[in-house]
Amino acid sequence: MVELRFTPSFEKEYKKVIKGNVPLRKRITKQLFVLQKNANHPSLRLHKIKNSKYWSISIDKSIRVLILFEKRWIYVYHIGKHEDVY
Repeated sequence: MVELRFTPSFEKEYKKVIKGNVPLRKRITKQLFVLQKNANHPSLRLHKIKNSKYWSISIDKSIRVLILFEKRWIYVYHIGKHEDVY
């Protein structure tokens, strides 16, 4: 299983996104676990961002996470609404 590495910016944004929203916190945890086990799982809707080194996964209809694949890790950079992270 690939190890996830969380950036300080992700951790700060994550706290804002989940504040007072337990179902969303659980959904994010689930999707990150899926990412760790199988990055190509259809529920993630993984796709590369044009003209960028980043990839995007979907948490739900409006929340996205930007990631970067490295040899041994997946770096988790940003989380937020589609218009905020792109």
